[in-house]
Formats: sequence, structure tokens, C-alpha cells
Amino acid sequence: MILNWSPDGIGSLITSKEYTMKIFRFVVTLWCLAMGLAASELISSKAEAALDPSMSMQQSYELRCRGGGSMKFNSTPGSTSSSGEQMTNVTIDFAVGTQGAGTGKPNLNPGQCSWIDRGFRPGEPPQIHLEIVSFGQQAEARHGTPVDRSPTAAERYPDAQNLPQYLSSSDHYWTFWVYNTGQRYLQSTSQHVFKVLKAPPGGGRFPLPSKPGNVNESF
Repeated sequence: MILNWSPDGIGSLITSKEYTMKIFRFVVTLWCLAMGLAASELISSKAEAALDPSMSMQQSYELRCRGGGSMKFNSTPGSTSSSGEQMTNVTIDFAVGTQGAGTGKPNLNPGQCSWIDRGFRPGEPPQIHLEIVSFGQQAEARHGTPVDRSPTAAERYPDAQNLPQYLSSSDHYWTFWVYNTGQRYLQSTSQHVFKVLKAPPGGGRFPLPSKPGNVNESF
């Protein structure tokens, strides 16, 4: 038996079983409060990440490049994709643009890259890293379709072989979505051909057609 003092000062006797049940309910209540607080913090952190993508991934920005000039490509073997395609790690060294490339015909010299809305700032790296499929026409080759080896094959099937060839010409442009890694290079998360809009007879503008290619689309 255990003596229990009530608020009015009158003591009462409770059994050991009743005392044990009171302790148990108290412990369970504390545990429930702790679990509720932990769940609340987890939901809050997930909501913040949803509202602020930079918490869960790097934000990429549009970079426009013009081929030719002193643009330089280097490549090393990469990983194997989930579909079994061999990938290649490519680095591109370029001349930095001092003005924004713009959204129309890029304001770029041969071999230059620049942001859409501004030129490069001091300290921003003049190098792009990307992972791209080594050969973009495997499916066509397996089915007996002639492999496109034209100078513009990269517009339809961009890969590690034809992209350097395509950007060896100052008449060609490319768009990379990149972020600054802080390690003296820009990491590409997506990339595709950029075609300058041409004015048709009678006014108006339309983009030159291009078939979506097999590119790294992790962004």
C-alpha cells in the first residue's frame, strides 16, 4: 500500500497496482508528446524544402554558347546509365562573354558563352562539366537505320562524338543549364541545341525545327 496526499491535505491509500498504472500513463503521455514534436519538425523541414528548391537541389541557370573560336573539348569515360548506355564525361573550356547573350540571336563572339541576362563576373569559372551519352544513335543502329553522320547530327542525336564537331562551327549555338559548383567549374544539368529564330516572308518569326535528342536530363 502507498500513502497518497491529496490537494486538501487529506491522505489516502492507493494500491501498488494503481500507482504502477499512473506511472505507466505518465510515461506513455511523455512518449506521445515527443513523437508528435519529432513528426512536426519533419513535416516543417519538408515543407521548407518544397518552398525553397535550393535546399534540396542546386538551381540551374541558362548559359548560351557559340561554337568556334578557342572553345575546347576534353572527354573521359563515364558511367553506364540505367538503360545500359555508356556515358562520357565532357569538359568544355570557353571564352567568357562580357555581355548578356540575350534571348534572340546571341550577342556572342565565336567560342564565347554567357548568361542570358548578363555577362560573366570576375571569378566565375569558364568551364562546363557534363555527362552525355557516348553514342546517341544506338537504337537506330540496332534496327538497321542509317547512322546520321552529317555535320548537324547533334541537333537530333547529341552525343559525346558529334557535339564537339557541331560546336566547332561559329554558326552553331548551344544552351546549357548549369550551376556554379564552387570548384572552378559549372556543372551542366541539361543541354540542347539553340536555333536562331528566322523571320519568314510576310513578317513574324518561327524557330527552325529540331528533333529532341538523347541528352542528360537530370534537371
